[in-house]
Amino acid sequence: MAMRARLLHIWIVALLLAGTAASAQDVPEGWRSGGWEFVEVNHDFGDSPFFGTFYFEHDNLQYRYFDCWYTRTTLGVKLLPWLKADVAYDYLKEPSAVTHKLNLDLTGTLKQGPLKVAIRERWVHSWTPSLGTEGNVLRSRLKVSYAIPESRWSPYLAVEVFTWGDTWKKTRHYVAMDYDITDWMQFEAYYLYYTHNGRPAQHILGLGFNFNL
Repeated sequence: MAMRARLLHIWIVALLLAGTAASAQDVPEGWRSGGWEFVEVNHDFGDSPFFGTFYFEHDNLQYRYFDCWYTRTTLGVKLLPWLKADVAYDYLKEPSAVTHKLNLDLTGTLKQGPLKVAIRERWVHSWTPSLGTEGNVLRSRLKVSYAIPESRWSPYLAVEVFTWGDTWKKTRHYVAMDYDITDWMQFEAYYLYYTHNGRPAQHILGLGFNFNL
């Protein structure tokens, strides 16, 4: 019964996010703001070291224009108490094309009391069949979070750098907060300052829910 209630919560949130779809017409040049709405569902496979994740995100420009939506399906393994590896597939739908991505991650996490530091390296190979294009990127992320004692709040700061070879592509800077609604449902909000190579900087507001089933 409890599992059914949790799945119902997830469906409701997913439907609300699906209802935020915006028009793909007349997207302004040089846009500088937007919103990302997301749902993430995590599951540990019993007492085994394996885990799975399903992620859905909808991105919009200036809360008026559709940018893209994508899903990410992940299977991972906890190699050590502080180290995990995973592989994921992304399906990304933009107004004019569909892109597929293969992600390989390695994440190390160190924790001392309420303070937690995580370093993640992600290799991404993407291909867009309709355009005949392929590409690679290395996404390096540092995340520092702090679980406020005797509260449900956990603020965090993060920076993620996109590179390939000696070429910098973009950087994401996060100022964020997690709030534990229950022991299995969490609300997450962040402000993202997004800098690109050759494009104007962007200001993004991210809002979403994380579920542990």
